Formats: sequence, structure tokens, C-alpha cells
Amino acid sequence: MENKFGTDVKRITCFLPKGAGIRLVEMLHSKKNIDSTNVHTGRGLRTVESVKDYGAWTEQDVLTVVVDAEQADEIFAFIFFQGELNKPGGGFIYQTSLVKASHYRLPRMES
Repeated sequence: MENKFGTDVKRITCFLPKGAGIRLVEMLHSKKNIDSTNVHTGRGLRTVESVKDYGAWTEQDVLTVVVDAEQADEIFAFIFFQGELNKPGGGFIYQTSLVKASHYRLPRMES
């Protein structure tokens, strides 16, 4: 099996408002041809805007994307702006290095 990723790989992790993760997965696929994504739901604390909000848990989407290091900054910026992380309450994003990653692809089904 051909390995899409080299040894210089980055993982971008993003915490988003619930429902925003799937939209970004679709955008990454259609606009950037990236299929190495995963989205799951977790709980987190939203930005505290008043005393009554303190300690209020909310559901959040956690998006992870694995990309070659050469395109990591471009994809990071794409997620940051398309996911509206630059707006208040938009979420949180960070990037880490991976030692290596494998790209798995389902076999083509012949009829």
C-alpha cells in the first residue's frame, strides 16, 4: 500500500462549537482534497461572559487533521478562518508534530 504521508507529519487539533466540525470536514474534502480528518464530540467549558456562565459545560466538536508538514500552515489558516476561530467563542486550535502516520484507503469495489 502506498503511504501518502512522509515522516514529517503534522496533526492539527481544533475544538469547535458543536456542529461546526462536520462542515469543516466537508470543506477540507471539497476545497483542499483532504480526507485525513476525524471529528468527535466532547464536553468543554465555553468562554465565561458572566458569573452565571461559570462552570457551564457545553458539547463541542473536536476536529483532528493529519497533513504533510509542507501544507500544515496553509491548512491551519484555512481551518482558523473557515471555522471562524478568529471570532469570540469560535474555539481553539493547535498544531503538533507526529513521528509518522499511515494513510489507509479502502479497496475499490468492482462490480
